[in-house]
Formats: sequence, structure tokens, C-alpha cells
Amino acid sequence: MNEPSPWLQTSPFGRRLTVFLGGGIIYSLIEVVYRGFTHWSMTLTGGICLLIMYLRYISHPNDSIVMKCFFGMCVITFFEFAVGCIVNLLMGWNVWDYSHMYLNVLGQICPSYSGAWFLLSYPVALACSLESPADETPNTGLSENFSV
Repeated sequence: MNEPSPWLQTSPFGRRLTVFLGGGIIYSLIEVVYRGFTHWSMTLTGGICLLIMYLRYISHPNDSIVMKCFFGMCVITFFEFAVGCIVNLLMGWNVWDYSHMYLNVLGQICPSYSGAWFLLSYPVALACSLESPADETPNTGLSENFSV
């Protein structure tokens, strides 16, 4: 039986690639289950969102679960708005339209879905708290003597 490459488990790039791919697959599956279809732009968006959340969660393991969920909600909502403005408004692909939803912003985001992203960030935060490898702390490019 073939075992997964140890490179994916030990290399920071391998872990990040795995997280990105996992985020793309999970985001797409959520859409397929909920709407019956997805779009490739949402697969990329899901990968980016999960990678950003992963990097934040492992670099700030002591943040409260509520803070982690709030961060996840903000990340996903931000990228959903940005990607929506590009693929729906600018390019006219009509991947989704929330204009019928209460308090929507340009038909791209709305509080209802942001709330769903808050709740769906919970299992991600829990999974990231199970494994916080020290060598995955993001390199900010700042020296250790420099503090903000």
C-alpha cells in the first residue's frame, strides 16, 4: 500500500500546499452540497482562504476560539467579496448573486453567509489547534529585534 509522501508532512511548503488543496476541495464540496454546483474560481478562493486561516491560527495558537472564528469569517467574507466583484461584476460570469439577501453588499456578500462562515471556521480552528508545528511560524521578514 502506498503511503503519503513524508515530504508533504515535514516540508513547510508541502504542508501549505496540502492545506491549500484541502481548502479548495472542502470549499467546493460545501458549495456542491448547498447549491448543487461550484465554479473553479471558488476552488481557488477556498484554498487561499484556508491557507491564510491556517497560517494565522498556527502563528497565534493562544487566540480564543471566538477570535479565530471571527478571523476566519472576515477572511472568507473579504475574499468572497473581492472574487465576486471580479468574476460577477467585472467579468459578468454570474457565479452567484446575493442581491435578494438582506443587507447584501453589491449582491456579493451578506450577513447570513458571513455568519455561516463564522460557524464553519470553528472546525478549522479546532483542527489547526491540534497541530501547531513551530517551524510553520510565518516568516514576516522582520528581524527578531524589531517589534511593532
